[in-house]
Amino acid sequence: MHLRRKAWEILDFTRRDDRASRRFATVMLALIFLNVIAVVAGSVRDVEARWGAFLHLFEVVSVVVFTIEYFGRLWACTADERFRGGVAGRVRFAFQGMSMVDLLSILPFYLPFVHADLRSLRALRLLRLFRIAKI
Repeated sequence: MHLRRKAWEILDFTRRDDRASRRFATVMLALIFLNVIAVVAGSVRDVEARWGAFLHLFEVVSVVVFTIEYFGRLWACTADERFRGGVAGRVRFAFQGMSMVDLLSILPFYLPFVHADLRSLRALRLLRLFRIAKI
């Protein structure tokens, strides 16, 4: 099987009977839930004071994983008939509802690097919970 096709099947959970797809979906779902818990816990002053460094590291690792997933989907999406056509297919994919949710969930982390301090928008990561409906 072609690498791009297999990656798409795993990343997009297109084959529910596929063990790799199930494992990946389970890991990503767990990471999403842990992020929700971390964002809520981090909003408590005492928790932030004691666990702030760990929560920040967890956020960084999570965003890196979500970013790799997003770009992996962007790379592999052309294996799907709906997104054939190289750049045009990837643009169509990027403007899909869940793709926009994925982008909005990671973008607030990167905005401070371009001097746009919108870190309060990191709560948008909660939007990734909409993935549950797909699983």
